[in-house]
Amino acid sequence: MLVKNKIAVIFGGSGAVGHAIADTLAREGAFVYLGARHQHTLDQVAAHIHHVEGQIQTFIVDVLDEQATQTAIKQLAELTGGIDVVINATSFMHNQGKELSELTQHEFMQGITPFLTAQFNIAKAIVPYMGTKSIGAMISVIAPSGAMAIPGHLGHIVGCAGSEAFIKALASELGPKNIRVLGVRSHAIADAAQAGSYTRELFSLKAQAMGITLDEWLNGAAQSTMLKRLPTLAQIAETVTFLASDHASAMTATIVNVTAGATINS
Repeated sequence: MLVKNKIAVIFGGSGAVGHAIADTLAREGAFVYLGARHQHTLDQVAAHIHHVEGQIQTFIVDVLDEQATQTAIKQLAELTGGIDVVINATSFMHNQGKELSELTQHEFMQGITPFLTAQFNIAKAIVPYMGTKSIGAMISVIAPSGAMAIPGHLGHIVGCAGSEAFIKALASELGPKNIRVLGVRSHAIADAAQAGSYTRELFSLKAQAMGITLDEWLNGAAQSTMLKRLPTLAQIAETVTFLASDHASAMTATIVNVTAGATINS
């Protein structure tokens, strides 16, 4: 088992990506704590994860509230005695499609502020409880746009690039504290919309603007990659689980490219 007996905390645990990662971490032996804003959605996810008794727990947290995030993590750390793995699978609705002439400042900042706020608040809350008993791993799942130049995606591109820069900068601070910091850059995930991801609404709007169906839009996105396919939830989850394991203990300040060749690393 890759992460046997590790304490893993997933922010955005009620979403499709968080669900898939939780399932894989539990299968590989971790004790998983799912955090999100709404208990009923967390309960639904936890009920569909295959695990042994006591392996999956949930907690309520709003990662955009700095003090509430710190309080929730302090309580969790007191319960567990420390945290080994942290996954940031949070995401937020934002504009994709409007160019500068139509974009408001509020819409521009929607693609930046909540994403970077979540990165900061999660890191600030979690760091005091990592790296003492074992090597800590902080992993964020990020959209690919920071490595792209796409019209109509100003805020989204800046937000993604900012998240990748934050990961690298934070890794330089936390390396001496025995904590690794990594990102997983994923393209549109083939089965995420069907699994209930918020991207169903986001991508449906883009498809509608182009006069095509969501399935047609996803197929077009797949054809734009080198591999002519999109990554799946299972592939993202398996990659994150490997990065959380001791097999990846020499990796930090790294953005792992899981875009099927939609982007290349510089």
